[in-house]
Amino acid sequence: MKKFITILLTLFIFLLGSCYTVSKTNLKTLPEIPFADRPVIAVIDFRNKTGNFGYDNLMEGITGSMISELQSTKHFRIIERERLNAILDELKLNLGGLVNPDKAKEVGKILGVDALLFGNLSSVKYSKNKQTIFIAWTEEQKVEVDMDARLVNIETGEVLAASKAPSFVKQRNWVAFWFARLGKKTDKNAIIQTGIDQDIRQLANDIADKTPSRKDLGK
Repeated sequence: MKKFITILLTLFIFLLGSCYTVSKTNLKTLPEIPFADRPVIAVIDFRNKTGNFGYDNLMEGITGSMISELQSTKHFRIIERERLNAILDELKLNLGGLVNPDKAKEVGKILGVDALLFGNLSSVKYSKNKQTIFIAWTEEQKVEVDMDARLVNIETGEVLAASKAPSFVKQRNWVAFWFARLGKKTDKNAIIQTGIDQDIRQLANDIADKTPSRKDLGK
């Protein structure tokens, strides 16, 4: 009987050992826009608004991923980041300076774009907890990530499209009792990156869905 209970407990813990939950995205099916009708945009480097400077090193990767996702929607023509950075250097402007509508308009005209995309990593909340089950226990990690983006018309300063994307990732890292440990612990940064990737996909899809074609913009 004792052996039977041990086997059942072991099976129960094994089933718990690799539980991994990721929030779902709500992606719309987007029709492809003819190349000539796609708005020309530049993506400004995303800003870290979390208050945690430790996430500063994620910004370049976030911006690059957003460009890739926007490109894959087949709704935009996107100016290369190198060209944008070269113009900013020439004008002796940093990214913060583009918040000024006049400066944004000046940069936009030099680049020949219709709009600039601004975005933020707004919030990252990380938590851990431990739950005891008989002689076993589980350790869980949970990350909640919030991001936002807006596409601004360089001529009028009008926000053409805006979106906020929340996501969460939860993993039961491992389960242990007196003779065994099951489940693989995932690195905290990898879990955060999963949440960021979910948000980027959602933001790109939302922005593409809400942005008028170049023809509708009167171009």
